This record gives sequence, C-alpha cells and structure tokens, in this order.
Amino acid sequence: MEEQKKIIRLFVIDNHETIITSGFHQLFRPGRDLIEIAGSAINVHTALNSDEIRICDIIILDLWIPDEKPLENVRMLNERHPDKPLLIYSTEDSPEWIRKMMVSGVKGFVNKDASRHDIKSAIERIASGGSWFTLPLGNTSKAEQSDEKLWIEYPLSPIQLKILTFLLEGKTHKEIADILNSNSDKIEKTLVSLRNRFNAKTTVELVKILLEKTLI
Repeated sequence: MEEQKKIIRLFVIDNHETIITSGFHQLFRPGRDLIEIAGSAINVHTALNSDEIRICDIIILDLWIPDEKPLENVRMLNERHPDKPLLIYSTEDSPEWIRKMMVSGVKGFVNKDASRHDIKSAIERIASGGSWFTLPLGNTSKAEQSDEKLWIEYPLSPIQLKILTFLLEGKTHKEIADILNSNSDKIEKTLVSLRNRFNAKTTVELVKILLEKTLI
C-alpha cells in the first residue's frame, strides 16, 4: 500500500498579510500540491503569540516588516521555534541580504517574483530537510532571459558561507572551528572541497574567485 504524503503546513508572516496569504491560497491547493496555509500574522511579535505557528511545518517570513529588524526577527523565531525552518519570501534581491540570512540560520530565500514552480520547489526542499537559496543572474536584463531562468540556486551552503565569512574577518582555522564547535581538519576539508569545485589552487585564490562572483 502506497504511503500517503503529508501536507506541508505554512505559517506566513508579512505586513501585507491578506494579500500574501490570498496569493498562496491561489498558488497552492492542499489536494493538488499538498501545501496549505496553517496561519498568518502581520509581524513577528504577533506570530510568536499565535497558536497556529506551533502546528506549522515551515515559517514564511517577509524580510522587510515595518518597525522590525530582519536579523532580530530571525533570531527570535529561531529561539522560540528552533524546529520550524524559516523561508524568506521577499522583494529583496540583494546578494548581501541573501548571505546575511544564510549565516543567520534561515533555510531558504525566495524572491516574490519567483515562479510558482520555484516557490513550490523551495517549500518542498525545505520540508524534506534541505535548503533553497536563490540569486539574480548578474547584470543580464530580464528582457534577455526567460522567466524560469531569472533565478538560480545559491551555490554555497550556510556552513560554507560561515567559514568563508570568518576567513574574510581574519580568523584562523582554529578560531573558526571553535566558533562552529568543529575542528580544524573539518574546516580545511570544507575549503579543499571548495577549492576543487572552483578550480582554485589556494584559499586566497578561492576567496578572490568567490568575491569576483559576488558569492561572498
């Protein structure tokens, strides 16, 4: 007997609550997509006092909510609901903010201009324990691209980005290992993998390549 798939329950936090939740209701149908809205709130403080957030599988969070700070919002949600992965759903497309969110512990970042397919893929990936980060494709104009090619998955994992960020701050392998509760060998193994992936002979060259690609 085939196992019945579980419906993914979303809790949406957005100051345009009615518009966004209505949009998600139109995009996804529980019977067809196995995705439903469990609840919503106009800001994080309201969400933290909501009963519905306790039963959701994924928290959908707008980056820019009036009178609230993005990093503080992520911190509060992660502290109160560490078992609920966060997916940023925003009009923001700055690589810098995508990187900040990765380092802060969110599991995904999708632009509000993304296609239904990409949004659904991000939700399903995160629900299965993965992550999904997207970046705009450089300086190519939208007129030169098809809609489905406007976004690509972010090529660095959160832990890789953290290690590279600490390197840019001048920290040693041992200092990074201590911060991440790891060891120097694992840090070097991660860097070796990245050097091979980006055809860099040294870590300095790797960092230079990633900076040129605006990935760090």
